[in-house]
Amino acid sequence: MSGGRWVASLAVWLTAAVAVAGPPPALDDVLGPETVAPTRGELVPLTAEPALPADVKPQDLADDPAALVRFVTANPERLNVEKMDPALVLTLVQVLLRADRTFLAERLLHDAHRKWPDRIDLSRGWARVLVSLGRPDAARPVLVDAQGKAPGDPVVRYLLGRACLASLPQTPEKDACARAAFEAVIEIAPDYRDPDGVSAADLKGIVARLAVGKR
Repeated sequence: MSGGRWVASLAVWLTAAVAVAGPPPALDDVLGPETVAPTRGELVPLTAEPALPADVKPQDLADDPAALVRFVTANPERLNVEKMDPALVLTLVQVLLRADRTFLAERLLHDAHRKWPDRIDLSRGWARVLVSLGRPDAARPVLVDAQGKAPGDPVVRYLLGRACLASLPQTPEKDACARAAFEAVIEIAPDYRDPDGVSAADLKGIVARLAVGKR
């Protein structure tokens, strides 16, 4: 077959092959679906976390809350909320509080509140710890903000009332704040009982005393 006839035959074959195969696939079909970017928590850090000391076993920390508390007390930098979710934060806070590590619990809640400012459960937990540490004035703005986001939450109102009562010096404005907060608790949850043991009946008595200018 001469060269010219061979080229002509090849051209006919290529044309037929394209006609059978159809148009080329779209680029998206070839590459597949769009890749979803990982969250910050799923990214592999450029610098690896320091390994646990040789004498510390992860299973021991998981099985023994006291061992976990000793570890985080000695290594507070390990309490990094960037690698946690809110549920884990609250669980660790309970462990720390049961071990009387209140300052560590407060620091963890402070960092968690900054990361998740709209989580009312974190706001309540942080404010409760602040009041227990004698820092009601630090708790009040946290609770006022939480009240605006969750006006029907009786726990937020109760803690705000406690913070107002505990704030010094005593003033009529703070007494009015506490009275309004406790009245709201009674209205929202007539059978309210706080984990610290205070009931709605107790709050009614406090409201009655505040109404006549007594604490």
